[in-house]
Amino acid sequence: MKRFKKATTLFLTLIMALVLVACGGDAGDSADASAGGEETSAAASTEASVESTGELKGKPWVTSILMGNLPPEQPEMKDDLFTHYTYDYLASHQLQPSSAILDHAAELQAANLAMIKDESKTGHDLEQLRIFFGQASDTEGLKEKGLADLQPYLDRIDAATSLEEMNALLAADDFPFSPFVTAIISSDDTRDVNIATVQPNLVLVDAVLVGGTYYQDTDDPQQQEAMDLAVRNAGVFTTTDLADMGMSSEEVASAFDTILGFEKVHGKYIDYNGKYSTMDFGAAADAARNSQFTPEELYAACPNFPMQATLDKLGKGASPRFTSTREWLNAFNELWTEENLDTIKLVAKASLLKETRPYRYSASQNKLYEDAGRPAPDAETFAYDACNQSNTLAIVLAENYINDTLGANAKDRLTALSQQIIDAYKNLISETPWMSAESQDRVIEKLDNMTLNVLEPVGGYYSFDGVELTPTDEGGTLLDNYLKLKQYHQDKQSKMIGQPVVAACPWFYVKPTELNAFYDPVSNSINILPGYVTSLVYTEDMSDADLLSGVGFSIGHEISHGFDYDGAQFDAYGTPNPIFTGGDVDAFVLKSSALASYYKGIEVMPGTNVNGENVVTEATADLCGLQATLAIAAQSDNMDYDAFFGHNAYLWATVVPEETMPTLLLDAHPLVNLRTNINAQMFDPIYTELGVKEGDGMYLAPEERINIYGPNS
Repeated sequence: MKRFKKATTLFLTLIMALVLVACGGDAGDSADASAGGEETSAAASTEASVESTGELKGKPWVTSILMGNLPPEQPEMKDDLFTHYTYDYLASHQLQPSSAILDHAAELQAANLAMIKDESKTGHDLEQLRIFFGQASDTEGLKEKGLADLQPYLDRIDAATSLEEMNALLAADDFPFSPFVTAIISSDDTRDVNIATVQPNLVLVDAVLVGGTYYQDTDDPQQQEAMDLAVRNAGVFTTTDLADMGMSSEEVASAFDTILGFEKVHGKYIDYNGKYSTMDFGAAADAARNSQFTPEELYAACPNFPMQATLDKLGKGASPRFTSTREWLNAFNELWTEENLDTIKLVAKASLLKETRPYRYSASQNKLYEDAGRPAPDAETFAYDACNQSNTLAIVLAENYINDTLGANAKDRLTALSQQIIDAYKNLISETPWMSAESQDRVIEKLDNMTLNVLEPVGGYYSFDGVELTPTDEGGTLLDNYLKLKQYHQDKQSKMIGQPVVAACPWFYVKPTELNAFYDPVSNSINILPGYVTSLVYTEDMSDADLLSGVGFSIGHEISHGFDYDGAQFDAYGTPNPIFTGGDVDAFVLKSSALASYYKGIEVMPGTNVNGENVVTEATADLCGLQATLAIAAQSDNMDYDAFFGHNAYLWATVVPEETMPTLLLDAHPLVNLRTNINAQMFDPIYTELGVKEGDGMYLAPEERINIYGPNS
């Protein structure tokens, strides 16, 4: 069972995906929604005057991230810290939804496009990149081909007349796709060997990023409506894929519903962040133990599906043991029947179309852009996106960005900052009165054993020395070369099965250019991807205040996930052994429950309050991340707290359409204006350094302030 904490920044990526969907535009795959960030840059935003729209929504602070819901005048910091510091940004984006983080996302793309065009730069990997980029740039040629290169594989799916024939096709070596199941490198003890985690390969949602979140059953009509909207938004490009096959609009709608029905039956059992937050402490650990299988046990849990043959083809069949989700295996097995053959074939074709979307021209997708009044990707952008995939050449792009843009000091400086924050946490934990000495020792052991994958995984990136892509003039095609690159990645990772665990495991299922940072409890690692480190959060000459309050806050957030309600159920080595004693669990739950209750008291729309239980895990990480960075700031004799809080707020500057709110409230992260204001008002500096006093909107009485760790907890 692979579980990791997504980045604070991934929430903004999701916001923008929903923004673009609400506008009829590009939702993209969740992990790739930062593509095209340059189109929504601050420079390109529409200047708009701010006019009062009557009674503003949100209490006690206005929900200023909503378009058309900004006060006509900038509030004072003492009354609304977030809106005060981000006011100019919010005002300039009232007609153009965006976020400060995504405005900077294009920096990596710009740096790499310059590298691709710079003929003075040479090397084998760069040569392969240029071959692939050149083939993807030929959008006119791809338009003429349509589905021609993929069609033989789609035809083979159509030709299956029985489940037995379908099983044989999925196991065939000359069918280079796995439409239903994927396997990634993992571990269940960092002192042991690499094993494989088996999980579904879903069409409509990303199983790694959102798991079964949108597929849950609920008796709440409003929440059900929001989840239905979320999954349709997440799968918006599936409809364009189906249209590319020549389906009519009625056929597309019917096919989409069929796929949704199929995936929801088993998808609701997939593990996802927050699943255990409302369960008794130890539920996540119990689920992790229940997720461990011998090969024989795994195959027996899903006997109808050709699991062994699939894993052998994926190069993971030699894993000495596996992790997966037992309930998902059982549900998926019940779907794999002769009666469902037509649905299985439809889902398989949709999966192939989704996987190959970056490597083929989609008239239907471009029509979606056109209908939304947005330009379709030009040839250069399309080609870059094809290169910037985890299964293609994102590694090459990440390495170039680190070397040519971030500079030689970036990794060392950010690693040192990460270690400084770890040390700050160790001090806070040792001063926490509610935590027993035994629990303190276990948390500190986990901190001492935490791996820092900063800008690159431990051991570095692997090269593409064994890859020789075929140029167009030698008969090569973009799809064939994609399949070569995919196989190369797969083979590289498969060779690690059974070898001593590498803490870089999480990097094998994300792309390093992704706008993301996360904590992984299985490898007990903090992962700061190059795609996250733009000039918004790091430059060589950035002040300590800005560095601490930006990337430092995010690092502190992720570190705290190692001993939050979920992370505390795994020990320093990623095994499901809870690190809190029973009494400490009760104390921690009491602290986090108080924070959940505080969030529940916040009204974001008329009659709509925050779901405190839903956001409490991420809200706790926010609170602790700020506490750790403020502990470091307190050691400075000349810390500029105005700059500190101003930069932290600006990091989250975001404008979204009101219609996205129901779906945003499903996310495990609090709304960005709340995560800024609530965190700040819990700690002394806004009172002692910035002058917030009783009666001000940011004021919170000392007895109501919540600290999870440290002497005031």
